[in-house]
Amino acid sequence: MRFAYAAVPLALAMRAAATTKDSWAFGNGFYSGPATNAHITRATWSLVPPAVPQGVKVQDSNDQVWVSLWIGLQHTNGDDNSYLYQPLLNWSPDQESQGCSASAKEWCVAASTYTPKGQNGQAYVTVPKNAKVDFEVVVTDKKVTQTVTIGGKVVSKETDDLDAELLYLYSGDECYTGSGNCGTLEAYSWENITIHLNTPDELFGETLFLYKGSNSDGFTSSDNGKTWYADSINIEQDTWTGA
Repeated sequence: MRFAYAAVPLALAMRAAATTKDSWAFGNGFYSGPATNAHITRATWSLVPPAVPQGVKVQDSNDQVWVSLWIGLQHTNGDDNSYLYQPLLNWSPDQESQGCSASAKEWCVAASTYTPKGQNGQAYVTVPKNAKVDFEVVVTDKKVTQTVTIGGKVVSKETDDLDAELLYLYSGDECYTGSGNCGTLEAYSWENITIHLNTPDELFGETLFLYKGSNSDGFTSSDNGKTWYADSINIEQDTWTGA
């Protein structure tokens, strides 16, 4: 199976370019897609969050640092004019500034969608320490529904219009540096990633693109390319070099 590696997340370049210099940084991650003559109808994955970032510095309490970990689905590969369906795991040293009641030692999670007009999303929910978080994104009748589950209980759900067929699935270690830096994020893994296509594409697994700082054994299919599965995609320790 072929993988490509790069130091800079190309899928996020347009979003980064649209922000103030050094305000946002995107670290380790991956992307997959597009499928050939097919599109994504459902995707699921799991995550046990790593420890919250360490060594974070904030100089101005009115300009807080925050970190988001996510996998998102999109019609394009990082286009600001396209919806990005991206349930978010979020953290800040001042959680209240982000609308979350968690302590500074815990993560928050919410179903969320980036749109050209702004972010649509649900209220943040605290993730208990060492809890596994399960994510599902499903396309039905030109609607996209995100469901976030912890311990078998749905904790966040969001439904938005489908702007166009979903061709890409990709991840981000996203850092807003604010008035400081995002410190160091320990290694973690996206697990049990399953991608369902509307029609088989036997070469879809070869579209997996791993950025420097990420590794995986890749995707496999047992039904001639309609469903693709990866045990894990591992994200190495991240410091958002240059942020």
